[in-house]
Amino acid sequence: MTEHVLDELEAYALGALGSTDAERVAQHLSTCASCRAEAATLAEVVDSLPDTVALREPRPALRDRLLQAATPEARSRVAAGSRRWSFGPIRPWRLAIAAVTAVVIVLGAADVDAYRRLVAVTAERDQYNRTMESIREGARTWYMAGTGSFAGSGGTLYDPRATGKQPFVLFHDLPPIAADKVLTIWLVSPDSTWARAATFRPNGEDIQVVEISSEVAGFDRCAVTVDDSPWGKHGVVVMESRIAPPTSVP
Repeated sequence: MTEHVLDELEAYALGALGSTDAERVAQHLSTCASCRAEAATLAEVVDSLPDTVALREPRPALRDRLLQAATPEARSRVAAGSRRWSFGPIRPWRLAIAAVTAVVIVLGAADVDAYRRLVAVTAERDQYNRTMESIREGARTWYMAGTGSFAGSGGTLYDPRATGKQPFVLFHDLPPIAADKVLTIWLVSPDSTWARAATFRPNGEDIQVVEISSEVAGFDRCAVTVDDSPWGKHGVVVMESRIAPPTSVP
């Protein structure tokens, strides 16, 4: 057999292939070093899933497929195959255990979005570290207090003193908004000219950081409005800072 089975290794490692396909992949692995190496890597990923994936309900189709793969009959076929072949550091019995482990994980937790969630958490951590670094280095600030339906929420605009650091607003306790609405951050000049600085939607978390691309110099206050779109005139003001002396334009 010369055809590689890379496209099927993920399902094989999870025990989600049918008996015919699983046997074919197993036979190929006994003779193909490159596919064995890939299978070894996937087995390590399966082993690490319990430590990296948060519990959640799986889709019904995935649940049924994995339950079928975890039946005693399916496990006995894999165990029988282990007496006929092996492939270096990864053996069929290890994949069988990994498959059953994966069934338990998936039924309570894992799905194809696990990697995306891990990437999102990493990005949030990096953003948090950048935010804290900017605050520690010092910044000029404006606090915006929520009004009306936004009472109890607020946001602080930070204009970092460090060279090259981007201004941002650190919000807290933002309430949800209608699906067809957006929130807009505005910078307001002494002559009451409003400049759009950023448009966003609440993320549902207690804290949310929104970076702004506009220069803060020359503005003396800031505000947040609920708008129908990311363009046009501003809508209802739900947050606004007190007037502060404007920063000078370099």
